[in-house]
Amino acid sequence: MTKIRIAVAQTATVVAPEGPPALEKAHSTSPFSTIDQNLVNAISYVERAAKDHADVVIFPEYFLQGLVNEHRQYLTFPSKHLITFLQKLAKEHKLSLCGSIVHGTREDGSAPFPESSPFSHIPLTSTPDINTKSKTSSSSITAAQLEWAEYLEKQPSTMEENAKPTLYNTAFFIDDRGELIGEYIKKNLWHPERDYIKAGEEDHKVFETKWGKIGMMICWDMSHPSHAQELANLGADIILAPTFWYATDSEPAIHKYEHDPQYEHQMLQSICFSRCLETETVWVMCNVGGDPLEGFMGGSGVWVPLRGKIASCDVSEKLQVVEIDLDVLKDARNTYKVREDAAKRIAT
Repeated sequence: MTKIRIAVAQTATVVAPEGPPALEKAHSTSPFSTIDQNLVNAISYVERAAKDHADVVIFPEYFLQGLVNEHRQYLTFPSKHLITFLQKLAKEHKLSLCGSIVHGTREDGSAPFPESSPFSHIPLTSTPDINTKSKTSSSSITAAQLEWAEYLEKQPSTMEENAKPTLYNTAFFIDDRGELIGEYIKKNLWHPERDYIKAGEEDHKVFETKWGKIGMMICWDMSHPSHAQELANLGADIILAPTFWYATDSEPAIHKYEHDPQYEHQMLQSICFSRCLETETVWVMCNVGGDPLEGFMGGSGVWVPLRGKIASCDVSEKLQVVEIDLDVLKDARNTYKVREDAAKRIAT
């Protein structure tokens, strides 16, 4: 009997204002202040999940950088340092992490990104050792932050070669040893994303964990049943889907017709339950939380065959941990035989 405790961390992501970074005081303030805030928030969620003995914590899509269009592409430049930070965080708290990071690359010949991490001042726990001064409480900018601030001053995102770097929205899975063991680049971009993010082209993959095989999708990928089926064909037992889905995404067309006020929420919930049953997997979707007056709808959850939805979030921020006996997948597959029938079709 294999059990897994999954923590759904429906955070309310702080999104940077449109436009280039505010660097009027470049020598005294962080060039990535919103990422700093989101990191500190993520750390608190990880700590709470660890206290509840979670094995895996899943965060929403864009949970650290927020939206990265409208001259906010600079938020993607230090992406490798975010992954490194999360690797240390996972190792520190001895649990696995999933979410998405947008990686930005620039044309050959452009000034290289600074090698120092602008996030090294943030402690891996919210309660650092009493003898260690928390750098987050200091008003002075660190050397690494200053290097990045000066870089952004010299390479402003308003310059043509910096305004549209190549961006890849990438889901990650970091294990409890801090190893990056799985990545997936979003293939099915929501229509506005296609203006500034490049779709992934690699085949879907699953990766081995102590709980079985895990695959990943991101947000609008879920609307394509064939992509979920590919993961099932590869033997996935758990599918993780970081998501950033607004309650307003069907506007303005939806207003031409009479519709249920909860239409968008119901659509997302139905997709998740359907994909769970179609693939005979544990399906985990973590959406962003926030103020419903700003278009957020939350709705994160965990769906399991023969059990239904066993974790559920409303609209606001929430952490929920659920335990799953993965033997349920064997019983579901024996009962429904969806995977077995799909394998027969592939074989013929």
